Amino acid sequence: MIPLKFLCLLLVGFAWQAAQAAPLYKWRDSAGRITYSSLPPPPGFKAEQLKDASQPDAEAIRQAEVRAKKAQELAREMEATRRAQEAEDARRRALQPPAPIVIEKPVYVPQPIYYPPVRHPPRRHPPDRPRDRPSHDRSR
Repeated sequence: MIPLKFLCLLLVGFAWQAAQAAPLYKWRDSAGRITYSSLPPPPGFKAEQLKDASQPDAEAIRQAEVRAKKAQELAREMEATRRAQEAEDARRRALQPPAPIVIEKPVYVPQPIYYPPVRHPPRRHPPDRPRDRPSHDRSR
């Protein structure tokens, strides 16, 4: 027995082929709109049967193949040129010295601050008894 999926696909394929084989008509209706249909227009309307563009002739197929081959050759040439250019750029970059590192904004790294010990010269201690004033101040 034929599976149901296969039967459905077969019916859809036949319907699709029948729809593709039907001629197309183009005409203007009474409101002035252009109408496209696979059925001929009602009597009294001038219809134009459109050419089926789905099957190109042998000459068009040959020209398309020639254009495709030329496009593939051009794509290969462009790819080879691009690879050669990339290799040259890589060689030039390898010869250049490395760029200096520029820091736009300084980075703050918190560290403990070291204060070295302060050494003061030794001072004499005041005497135990009061001193007399110098002689130049006694005149007062």
